[in-house]
Amino acid sequence: MKAQDALRVAICSSGKSQAGISKSIGKTRNYVNALVTQADNTGGTLECGTVAGIASACDYALVLVPKGSEPPDSLVIDPPEK
Repeated sequence: MKAQDALRVAICSSGKSQAGISKSIGKTRNYVNALVTQADNTGGTLECGTVAGIASACDYALVLVPKGSEPPDSLVIDPPEK
């Protein structure tokens, strides 16, 4: 899954709006929507700090664990293709 897709799932699971998440991380109302849309349109990636901040606002944590030990409810972000 791409980082922006994982964020969409986290936002949806949190029950919060994208505008609410944007506000809670100190950004403008449409920041999260613009960020994930831009990543979709350009094929770009999101910085870890950005993902961690949005994840935290959705009551998730950005955690690195050894492959194969991911908890069942994890949102796994795939590495970029080479």
